[in-house]
Amino acid sequence: MAYVIVVLFAAALAGWAVLARARRFPGSLALAVLPRHAEDRRPLAQARANVRTLEQTARSEESLARSELATLEQKRERDLRGAEQRVASLEKPGRGRRLGALGELTLYEHVLLKQSTTGARRTLQLADLRVRIDSGDSCYYLYVLKADGTPERTGYPRRTGEGDQATGYTEDRVRDFGDAVQSAVAKENVFRATLPDQLKQAQRDHELLEQDTEDVDRARKRLGEIRARNKDNPRLVEARAELEAARLEWRRHTGRMPPP
Repeated sequence: MAYVIVVLFAAALAGWAVLARARRFPGSLALAVLPRHAEDRRPLAQARANVRTLEQTARSEESLARSELATLEQKRERDLRGAEQRVASLEKPGRGRRLGALGELTLYEHVLLKQSTTGARRTLQLADLRVRIDSGDSCYYLYVLKADGTPERTGYPRRTGEGDQATGYTEDRVRDFGDAVQSAVAKENVFRATLPDQLKQAQRDHELLEQDTEDVDRARKRLGEIRARNKDNPRLVEARAELEAARLEWRRHTGRMPPP
């Protein structure tokens, strides 16, 4: 059964190929397919091949130029978005990346966020903050002092219990978090001191990117030149004329006009 199906499929393919050849070389089936008429078919087949080759070359050239233009346009758009985001991040730094947390405190690049168990929330800008750790009988206290000396105290109960039953915080853990806050404060102080210059440079970079269209303009001009050249390509014009002549000659001999 499988053999029969294969044979039938092959026969169908062969029949389709014969019909396709007959459509390309109308007039008689013998003229379209028999080897002895190969020389009769050659001028029309060659004229078609010449046109197809030149058209394919033109399409490939235009496609490459379009692809280059699209790549440059996409790169420019990405660069502009990046520059815009850079300006926006400097104009409104926000919280920045999350750097860590301990109890009620969450440390970000630019702020320290305190959220108590009652839901109250305070946001402290890191610039010019100072950090101090004190030990009480039952708690460690992390003090964050603002520039005017106003303290923000957060308590961390001392660690009690063992293993899975342990609760609270060790002194090392509290001091490590305090060091992380102090390190973030130092970086924030540098960031704020250089922020005006950074913002000015970022804005300038964005302006230069907006003005710089040279690569895109050059690629767009090249695509236009290729299209114009292909449209008026004398070789393609001549090849199409030869194909039309071959088609007319075929019709003169067979009475049937072949497709291009």
